[in-house]
Amino acid sequence: MIGRLWRYWVALWSHQEPATAMAWVRLLLGLVLCWDLAEAWQLDLVSTLWAPPEAGGFPSNLLNRDPVPEVYRLFPPTEATAAGLHAVTFFASLAWALGLFTRVSGLVLILAYAQLAQILPLGDRGIDLMMRNVMFILLFSRCGDALSLDARRRTGSFFGDGALVSAWPRHLILLQIVVMYWMAGVQKTALTWTPLGGYHALYIILQDPHIARHSFEWLASVWPLTSLATATTHIWENTAPLMLVLMHFRMTDGQPGRLRAWAKRLRLMHLWVFVGVLLHLGIAATMQLGIFPWAMLALYPAWFHPDELGAAWAWVKARAGR
Repeated sequence: MIGRLWRYWVALWSHQEPATAMAWVRLLLGLVLCWDLAEAWQLDLVSTLWAPPEAGGFPSNLLNRDPVPEVYRLFPPTEATAAGLHAVTFFASLAWALGLFTRVSGLVLILAYAQLAQILPLGDRGIDLMMRNVMFILLFSRCGDALSLDARRRTGSFFGDGALVSAWPRHLILLQIVVMYWMAGVQKTALTWTPLGGYHALYIILQDPHIARHSFEWLASVWPLTSLATATTHIWENTAPLMLVLMHFRMTDGQPGRLRAWAKRLRLMHLWVFVGVLLHLGIAATMQLGIFPWAMLALYPAWFHPDELGAAWAWVKARAGR
Protein backbone atom coordinates (compact mmCIF):
# COMPACT_ATOMS: atom_id res chain seq x y z
CA MET A 1 0.00 0.00 0.00
CA ILE A 2 2.73 2.46 1.00
CA GLY A 3 4.80 1.50 -2.02
CA ARG A 4 1.86 2.10 -4.35
CA LEU A 5 1.16 5.50 -2.83
CA TRP A 6 4.82 6.43 -3.10
CA ARG A 7 4.94 5.44 -6.77
CA TYR A 8 1.83 7.53 -7.43
CA TRP A 9 3.37 10.50 -5.59
CA VAL A 10 6.57 10.27 -7.64
CA ALA A 11 4.62 9.92 -10.89
CA LEU A 12 2.46 12.92 -10.02
CA TRP A 13 5.37 15.30 -9.53
CA SER A 14 7.57 13.88 -12.30
CA HIS A 15 4.79 13.94 -14.91
CA GLN A 16 5.68 15.74 -18.15
CA GLU A 17 3.49 17.48 -20.73
CA PRO A 18 3.72 20.31 -23.30
CA ALA A 19 4.05 23.79 -21.79
CA THR A 20 0.83 25.10 -23.35
CA ALA A 21 -1.37 25.33 -20.22
CA MET A 22 1.30 27.08 -18.16
CA ALA A 23 2.05 29.39 -21.09
CA TRP A 24 -1.60 30.47 -21.26
CA VAL A 25 -1.54 31.26 -17.54
CA ARG A 26 1.63 33.30 -18.00
CA LEU A 27 0.23 35.21 -20.96
CA LEU A 28 -3.16 36.01 -19.43
CA LEU A 29 -1.86 36.81 -15.95
CA GLY A 30 0.77 39.18 -17.34
CA LEU A 31 -1.81 41.00 -19.45
CA VAL A 32 -4.19 41.37 -16.49
CA LEU A 33 -1.43 42.98 -14.43
CA CYS A 34 -0.53 45.28 -17.35
CA TRP A 35 -4.17 46.37 -17.50
CA ASP A 36 -4.21 47.08 -13.75
CA LEU A 37 -1.00 49.11 -13.85
CA ALA A 38 -2.12 51.00 -16.96
CA GLU A 39 -5.35 51.95 -15.21
CA ALA A 40 -3.41 53.33 -12.23
CA TRP A 41 -1.39 55.46 -14.65
CA GLN A 42 -4.49 56.59 -16.54
CA LEU A 43 -6.15 57.68 -13.28
CA ASP A 44 -2.97 59.60 -12.34
CA LEU A 45 -2.54 57.52 -9.18
CA VAL A 46 1.07 56.41 -9.57
CA SER A 47 2.54 59.09 -7.31
CA THR A 48 -0.42 58.97 -4.93
CA LEU A 49 -0.08 55.24 -4.37
CA TRP A 50 3.66 54.66 -4.46
CA ALA A 51 5.52 57.94 -3.82
CA PRO A 52 6.60 59.01 -0.30
CA PRO A 53 4.40 61.52 1.55
CA GLU A 54 7.15 64.10 1.10
CA ALA A 55 6.55 63.80 -2.65
CA GLY A 56 2.77 63.92 -2.37
CA GLY A 57 2.15 60.20 -1.93
CA PHE A 58 -0.26 58.34 0.32
CA PRO A 59 2.02 55.75 2.04
CA SER A 60 2.54 57.01 5.59
CA ASN A 61 5.85 56.93 7.45
CA LEU A 62 7.43 55.34 4.40
CA LEU A 63 11.00 56.55 4.89
CA ASN A 64 11.00 55.82 8.63
CA ARG A 65 10.00 52.19 8.41
CA ASP A 66 12.21 49.29 9.29
CA PRO A 67 13.11 48.22 6.72
CA VAL A 68 12.68 51.04 4.24
CA PRO A 69 11.54 49.65 0.85
CA GLU A 70 14.64 48.77 -1.13
CA VAL A 71 13.78 51.04 -4.04
CA TYR A 72 13.87 54.09 -1.75
CA ARG A 73 17.14 52.97 -0.23
CA LEU A 74 18.74 52.85 -3.66
CA PHE A 75 17.04 55.83 -5.33
CA PRO A 76 15.86 59.29 -4.24
CA PRO A 77 12.41 59.45 -2.56
CA THR A 78 10.77 61.34 -5.40
CA GLU A 79 7.82 61.08 -7.76
CA ALA A 80 10.25 60.12 -10.51
CA THR A 81 11.35 57.04 -8.55
CA ALA A 82 7.72 55.98 -8.05
CA ALA A 83 7.03 56.49 -11.75
CA GLY A 84 10.17 54.54 -12.65
CA LEU A 85 9.20 51.60 -10.43
CA HIS A 86 5.73 51.59 -11.92
CA ALA A 87 7.16 51.64 -15.45
CA VAL A 88 9.60 48.82 -14.70
CA THR A 89 6.77 46.70 -13.29
CA PHE A 90 4.54 47.42 -16.29
CA PHE A 91 7.13 46.66 -18.97
CA ALA A 92 8.42 43.59 -17.09
CA SER A 93 4.84 42.32 -16.92
CA LEU A 94 4.37 42.96 -20.64
CA ALA A 95 7.65 41.24 -21.52
CA TRP A 96 6.76 38.28 -19.30
CA ALA A 97 3.30 38.01 -20.86
CA LEU A 98 4.81 38.01 -24.36
CA GLY A 99 7.50 35.55 -23.33
CA LEU A 100 10.43 37.86 -24.03
CA PHE A 101 13.43 36.60 -22.00
CA THR A 102 10.81 34.90 -19.88
CA ARG A 103 12.88 33.95 -16.83
CA VAL A 104 14.68 37.29 -16.60
CA SER A 105 11.56 39.39 -17.14
CA GLY A 106 9.68 37.16 -14.67
CA LEU A 107 12.31 37.68 -11.99
CA VAL A 108 12.33 41.45 -12.54
CA LEU A 109 8.53 41.47 -12.43
CA ILE A 110 8.30 39.61 -9.13
CA LEU A 111 10.88 41.87 -7.46
CA ALA A 112 9.29 45.09 -8.74
CA TYR A 113 5.76 43.88 -7.95
CA ALA A 114 6.86 43.01 -4.40
CA GLN A 115 8.31 46.52 -4.01
CA LEU A 116 4.93 48.04 -4.90
CA ALA A 117 3.39 45.88 -2.18
CA GLN A 118 6.04 46.85 0.36
CA ILE A 119 5.58 50.55 -0.33
CA LEU A 120 1.79 50.42 0.14
CA PRO A 121 0.83 47.30 2.16
CA LEU A 122 -2.78 48.50 2.47
CA GLY A 123 -3.04 48.45 -1.32
CA ASP A 124 -1.68 44.91 -1.61
CA ARG A 125 -4.86 42.96 -2.26
CA GLY A 126 -5.35 39.26 -1.77
CA ILE A 127 -5.37 38.79 -5.53
CA ASP A 128 -1.96 40.52 -5.74
CA LEU A 129 -0.52 37.96 -3.33
CA MET A 130 -2.11 35.13 -5.30
CA MET A 131 -0.68 36.47 -8.55
CA ARG A 132 2.82 36.78 -7.09
CA ASN A 133 2.61 33.22 -5.75
CA VAL A 134 1.70 31.91 -9.20
CA MET A 135 4.39 34.04 -10.86
CA PHE A 136 6.97 32.66 -8.44
CA ILE A 137 5.94 29.09 -9.25
CA LEU A 138 6.05 29.77 -12.99
CA LEU A 139 9.52 31.26 -12.61
CA PHE A 140 10.76 27.69 -12.05
CA SER A 141 8.74 26.27 -14.94
CA ARG A 142 9.23 26.13 -18.70
CA CYS A 143 6.20 28.36 -19.35
CA GLY A 144 8.24 30.32 -21.90
CA ASP A 145 8.49 27.29 -24.19
CA ALA A 146 5.13 28.07 -25.82
CA LEU A 147 3.09 31.14 -26.75
CA SER A 148 6.18 33.28 -26.46
CA LEU A 149 8.71 35.30 -28.38
CA ASP A 150 11.37 33.06 -26.83
CA ALA A 151 9.71 30.04 -28.47
CA ARG A 152 9.54 31.92 -31.75
CA ARG A 153 13.25 32.68 -31.55
CA ARG A 154 14.22 29.10 -30.67
CA THR A 155 11.82 27.04 -32.78
CA GLY A 156 10.52 29.42 -35.43
CA SER A 157 6.98 29.13 -34.06
CA PHE A 158 5.23 31.29 -31.46
CA PHE A 159 3.55 28.08 -30.23
CA GLY A 160 6.85 26.26 -29.72
CA ASP A 161 7.70 22.72 -30.78
CA GLY A 162 5.52 20.87 -28.27
CA ALA A 163 8.47 19.50 -26.30
CA LEU A 164 7.57 17.89 -22.97
CA VAL A 165 8.35 19.81 -19.77
CA SER A 166 7.79 19.15 -16.07
CA ALA A 167 4.13 19.57 -15.14
CA TRP A 168 4.62 20.00 -11.38
CA PRO A 169 4.29 23.83 -11.57
CA ARG A 170 0.80 23.45 -13.04
CA HIS A 171 -0.15 20.94 -10.35
CA LEU A 172 1.13 23.29 -7.65
CA ILE A 173 -0.87 26.19 -9.12
CA LEU A 174 -4.00 24.03 -9.03
CA LEU A 175 -3.32 23.22 -5.39
CA GLN A 176 -3.07 26.97 -4.68
CA ILE A 177 -6.41 27.57 -6.41
CA VAL A 178 -8.15 24.74 -4.54
CA VAL A 179 -6.89 25.97 -1.17
CA MET A 180 -7.91 29.56 -1.95
CA TYR A 181 -11.45 28.63 -2.98
CA TRP A 182 -11.90 26.20 -0.10
CA MET A 183 -10.73 28.71 2.51
CA ALA A 184 -12.99 31.36 0.94
CA GLY A 185 -15.91 29.01 1.51
CA VAL A 186 -14.86 28.01 5.03
CA GLN A 187 -14.54 31.65 6.09
CA LYS A 188 -18.06 32.54 4.92
CA THR A 189 -19.52 32.03 8.39
CA ALA A 190 -22.18 34.78 8.35
CA LEU A 191 -25.71 33.43 8.64
CA THR A 192 -26.65 35.09 5.34
CA TRP A 193 -24.44 32.53 3.57
CA THR A 194 -26.48 29.68 5.07
CA PRO A 195 -30.09 28.45 4.95
CA LEU A 196 -30.61 29.99 8.42
CA GLY A 197 -30.06 33.41 6.86
CA GLY A 198 -32.09 32.66 3.77
CA TYR A 199 -28.98 32.70 1.58
CA HIS A 200 -29.35 36.49 1.33
CA ALA A 201 -25.59 37.31 1.24
CA LEU A 202 -25.31 38.25 -2.43
CA TYR A 203 -28.52 40.29 -2.31
CA ILE A 204 -27.10 42.32 0.61
CA ILE A 205 -23.74 42.73 -1.11
CA LEU A 206 -25.35 44.01 -4.28
CA GLN A 207 -27.20 46.70 -2.33
CA ASP A 208 -23.86 48.21 -1.23
CA PRO A 209 -23.07 51.14 -3.57
CA HIS A 210 -19.35 50.79 -2.79
CA ILE A 211 -19.34 47.28 -4.27
CA ALA A 212 -22.23 47.06 -6.73
CA ARG A 213 -21.41 48.11 -10.27
CA HIS A 214 -25.00 49.22 -10.92
CA SER A 215 -28.19 49.83 -8.97
CA PHE A 216 -29.74 46.50 -8.03
CA GLU A 217 -32.80 47.65 -6.13
CA TRP A 218 -34.91 45.59 -8.55
CA LEU A 219 -33.42 42.38 -7.12
CA ALA A 220 -35.99 42.56 -4.30
CA SER A 221 -38.59 41.36 -6.78
CA VAL A 222 -36.53 38.34 -7.84
CA TRP A 223 -34.79 37.52 -4.55
CA PRO A 224 -34.96 33.72 -5.06
CA LEU A 225 -32.41 34.15 -7.85
CA THR A 226 -29.86 35.80 -5.54
CA SER A 227 -30.55 33.14 -2.90
CA LEU A 228 -29.86 30.44 -5.50
CA ALA A 229 -26.66 32.22 -6.56
CA THR A 230 -25.55 32.53 -2.92
CA ALA A 231 -26.18 28.85 -2.20
CA THR A 232 -24.42 27.81 -5.41
CA THR A 233 -21.38 29.96 -4.59
CA HIS A 234 -21.10 28.63 -1.04
CA ILE A 235 -21.50 24.99 -2.03
CA TRP A 236 -19.14 25.40 -5.00
CA GLU A 237 -16.35 26.89 -2.86
CA ASN A 238 -16.71 24.29 -0.11
CA THR A 239 -16.51 21.44 -2.62
CA ALA A 240 -13.19 22.68 -4.06
CA PRO A 241 -11.17 19.87 -2.35
CA LEU A 242 -13.17 17.34 -4.37
CA MET A 243 -11.37 18.70 -7.43
CA LEU A 244 -8.21 16.98 -6.18
CA VAL A 245 -10.07 13.66 -6.32
CA LEU A 246 -11.41 14.41 -9.80
CA MET A 247 -7.93 15.37 -11.01
CA HIS A 248 -6.65 12.06 -9.64
CA PHE A 249 -9.38 10.26 -11.60
CA ARG A 250 -8.33 12.10 -14.76
CA MET A 251 -4.64 11.29 -14.31
CA THR A 252 -5.41 7.61 -13.72
CA ASP A 253 -8.00 7.30 -16.47
CA GLY A 254 -8.59 3.72 -17.54
CA GLN A 255 -8.51 2.22 -14.07
CA PRO A 256 -11.69 0.49 -12.85
CA GLY A 257 -14.12 1.99 -10.38
CA ARG A 258 -17.79 2.88 -10.32
CA LEU A 259 -17.24 6.32 -8.80
CA ARG A 260 -14.52 7.08 -11.32
CA ALA A 261 -16.75 6.09 -14.23
CA TRP A 262 -19.66 8.11 -12.83
CA ALA A 263 -17.51 11.24 -12.46
CA LYS A 264 -16.19 10.85 -16.00
CA ARG A 265 -19.62 10.26 -17.51
CA LEU A 266 -21.09 13.34 -15.83
CA ARG A 267 -17.93 15.39 -16.58
CA LEU A 268 -17.98 16.66 -13.00
CA MET A 269 -14.58 18.33 -13.27
CA HIS A 270 -15.59 20.34 -16.32
CA LEU A 271 -18.92 21.19 -14.69
CA TRP A 272 -17.18 22.56 -11.58
CA VAL A 273 -14.81 24.66 -13.72
CA PHE A 274 -17.73 25.92 -15.82
CA VAL A 275 -19.56 27.09 -12.67
CA GLY A 276 -16.38 28.90 -11.63
CA VAL A 277 -16.21 30.72 -14.97
CA LEU A 278 -19.85 31.81 -14.61
CA LEU A 279 -19.20 32.94 -11.03
CA HIS A 280 -16.28 35.17 -11.99
CA LEU A 281 -18.04 36.59 -15.03
CA GLY A 282 -20.98 37.37 -12.76
CA ILE A 283 -18.68 39.14 -10.32
CA ALA A 284 -17.13 41.16 -13.16
CA ALA A 285 -20.58 42.18 -14.43
CA THR A 286 -22.12 43.11 -11.07
CA MET A 287 -19.35 44.11 -8.65
CA GLN A 288 -16.47 46.56 -8.58
CA LEU A 289 -13.71 44.25 -7.40
CA GLY A 290 -10.95 45.42 -9.72
CA ILE A 291 -8.93 42.73 -11.46
CA PHE A 292 -9.96 39.93 -9.10
CA PRO A 293 -12.36 38.06 -11.43
CA TRP A 294 -10.09 38.48 -14.46
CA ALA A 295 -6.94 37.42 -12.62
CA MET A 296 -8.69 34.30 -11.33
CA LEU A 297 -9.97 33.45 -14.81
CA ALA A 298 -6.40 33.90 -16.09
CA LEU A 299 -5.45 30.90 -13.92
CA TYR A 300 -8.15 28.64 -15.35
CA PRO A 301 -6.13 27.22 -18.26
CA ALA A 302 -4.18 25.35 -15.57
CA TRP A 303 -7.26 23.17 -14.98
CA PHE A 304 -6.82 21.56 -18.40
CA HIS A 305 -4.23 19.22 -19.82
CA PRO A 306 -2.49 20.75 -22.87
CA ASP A 307 -4.11 18.08 -25.06
CA GLU A 308 -7.53 19.36 -23.98
CA LEU A 309 -6.52 22.93 -24.77
CA GLY A 310 -5.22 21.83 -28.16
CA ALA A 311 -8.48 20.04 -28.95
CA ALA A 312 -10.49 23.10 -27.88
CA TRP A 313 -8.33 25.36 -30.07
CA ALA A 314 -8.75 23.03 -33.06
CA TRP A 315 -12.54 23.05 -32.50
CA VAL A 316 -12.60 26.87 -32.43
CA LYS A 317 -10.54 27.09 -35.62
CA ALA A 318 -12.79 24.59 -37.36
CA ARG A 319 -15.93 26.53 -36.41
CA ALA A 320 -14.30 29.84 -37.40
CA GLY A 321 -13.36 28.36 -40.77
CA ARG A 322 -16.95 27.37 -41.41
